[in-house]
Formats: sequence, structure tokens, C-alpha cells
Amino acid sequence: MRVHRIIAALGGAAALMLTAAPAGAAVGAKPIAQFHDHFTESFSDEICGIPVDVEIVVTDNFFVYEGDSFKDTASFRATFTNPVNGKSVLNSSAGQVSGPPPIVDEEAGTITFLTSFKGLPEKIQTANGPVLLRDAGIITFADTFDLETGDFISSEIVVNKGPHPEADSDFTLFCEVISEALT
Repeated sequence: MRVHRIIAALGGAAALMLTAAPAGAAVGAKPIAQFHDHFTESFSDEICGIPVDVEIVVTDNFFVYEGDSFKDTASFRATFTNPVNGKSVLNSSAGQVSGPPPIVDEEAGTITFLTSFKGLPEKIQTANGPVLLRDAGIITFADTFDLETGDFISSEIVVNKGPHPEADSDFTLFCEVISEALT
């Protein structure tokens, strides 16, 4: 489970909400819908092929505005512990995710969502040690889907004001760093 996937899931929820929102003003106007949540959850799972016990703490403030734009200010912290050797890794993020109205290209049969992450999209560190991976700054993705089926077509980074070593590695560093720290 990677932070950007959780944020993408939040973005997916935004996309569902956006399809029902009327056209109108941009971010900065009064929200037409808002959501706040704070939760803690514990469970066992597997990450990068390694069994782990997971503890997650999430705080989320999500707003949808007229005109199909959204803003999500959130923090996320997950602790992954290898039950075999007791080694732990902390994965955290904090910042804002926002996006303008989706771009519909009816001729091509696509819909594209621009999603900007500002702040700390991802920081991975050992429980009592150094930072292993840190993405910070601004990064914007253009995710395109089939307009009729909703099937994912492509994702492209359109703004990268980082450092964003995880994105620069095409999201391969996550498992490299996690696997080394947990084994």
C-alpha cells in the first residue's frame, strides 16, 4: 500500500463526487460538499512481498467546489512492522491535493483528471533511524480514463518541482527501500 495509491483512491472518490457537481466557480469559492474524517486502523497485510502488521492514522479534510474542482488537505501515517524480526518502517505524508475540473475529450472518448500534490507526498523512515526516502514539493499527474468504460488509459507527470525521487524512479524505490529496511 503506497501513499500515492491512497491519495489516488481519495482522488477517485473526488472524481465520483465531481461527476455529480454542477458547473461553476473554481477552488476558493464556497464548497458545495465537504467531508472530514480522522481514523486509526490496525491490520495485517503484505507489502512488497513481506508480511507486515500495519497501524494507520489518517486525518482528512475534503472539499468539492462548484465547477468540479476539489481540494483535499490530509495527513497520513502508517507503521509497517515485520512480525518475524520486529523491524519497522514509518510511511507518512502531509499536504494538500487539489485539481481543476476534469478535461473531457468527447472526440477521443476520454476524461483526464489533473491532480496536484503540494507538501510532503511521501516520507519513509525507519522507526528509530534515518529518513530512507522523501518526496516533497509540488507534483501534478494527468490521469486519463476511457469516458465510456472508466478504464484507466495512462498517467503522466506534468509538473515536477521536487525532489520527487519516488516519482523519478517510476515508483520503484518504494519497494527497494521498504524491503531493505524490513528484512
